[in-house]
Amino acid sequence: MIIDALRAELYKLSRNRWSTFWAFGFMPLFALGMGVIEQAAYHFYMGDLLPYAAPLHESLGGLATFSASIFQLCGIAGAAIIFGGEYRWETWRAALTRVDRAPIMAAKMLAFAIAISISLLLCGVARLIVGFIDVGLTGYATWPPVDPGAIALAHLMGFSATFLQMMVTAAFVMLVCVVSRAMTAGIVAALLTLVACEIASIRGNMGDELIWVLFPNIAGEALRQAGNIMMGGRDGLLAGFAWQGAAALVMWFILLSAAALALFTRQDLSKE
Repeated sequence: MIIDALRAELYKLSRNRWSTFWAFGFMPLFALGMGVIEQAAYHFYMGDLLPYAAPLHESLGGLATFSASIFQLCGIAGAAIIFGGEYRWETWRAALTRVDRAPIMAAKMLAFAIAISISLLLCGVARLIVGFIDVGLTGYATWPPVDPGAIALAHLMGFSATFLQMMVTAAFVMLVCVVSRAMTAGIVAALLTLVACEIASIRGNMGDELIWVLFPNIAGEALRQAGNIMMGGRDGLLAGFAWQGAAALVMWFILLSAAALALFTRQDLSKE
């Protein structure tokens, strides 16, 4: 039942091309375009500030493209389309004649997970391309002083950090859409909440107290810093809280998803 519902959700995304592009396809192009502009500025305007290029560190940084609240807006819009679209177009009655409520919400979350995973990986590839452009302009590249396994694990940690952040965001959007029955509310509430979390957790970047990893942005940053250190990068103040940060993100995802599903299964959808 979930597989059939997932196919339906992926089909809807494939047919809604422009919305899907802006939600999941724009950020990789943005990462590539901004990277090219940065390289042009560094090499032709500022005069080669750095004497070397680091393509693999660029790709690791690309996996963090969605980490800041403002850059999560595209993913937030995608989640709102997936979870709030049925309310917007009043199609719940038709959809629920074929699939139960829990499986259809699980399928929607899986569809978002697949779409955001592809988008994240493309962001990493985009920044890797930027790194190789930097190599061509600089004429010299530096590589991490670690084995390929450590490089792969560092990238996996970088991917996991932003992926878990986006899944928490999607769960929050799902909860707001269920409560408000509106796509717009899901977008606005999620973005404002993320911005508020970043402002409230500024001190958390000092890495002095474990309690700060309860903020999703700090938890994700802890994982990213640990991955950067694993690849021979600079020490990070939050790196010691990496696994606690991952646990916090999983906890938030479970709590928000469970709350949304509990409300949805009891919701009167006779008019949707």
